[in-house]
Amino acid sequence: MNNLKKLAIQYKVINEETKWNGLNVLHNYASTVTACDIGIPQYLKGDLKEAKVVYILGHDDFRDDDIPEDAKVIYQGCVGDEGVYYADLILPGAAYTEK
Repeated sequence: MNNLKKLAIQYKVINEETKWNGLNVLHNYASTVTACDIGIPQYLKGDLKEAKVVYILGHDDFRDDDIPEDAKVIYQGCVGDEGVYYADLILPGAAYTEK
């Protein structure tokens, strides 16, 4: 993202003087972009092997075989993504149109 921002500034897609930002990212999973924005590292295969609790925040970008069998799974989202099938607890979430 930092490299994209540098390119956007160089080619005047972002204009610091007028506070105009024309840079936009379209991603398959909005929650992944939000996680990057707030500094949550990207999930990598094997990261969950010691997890006792797995919190799936409304996206399907995970491998179900990476979730330990004894881990409790919490799913939060606005639609029934793939993650809902592995959840021990399901919490509601707001769609982007409701926020």
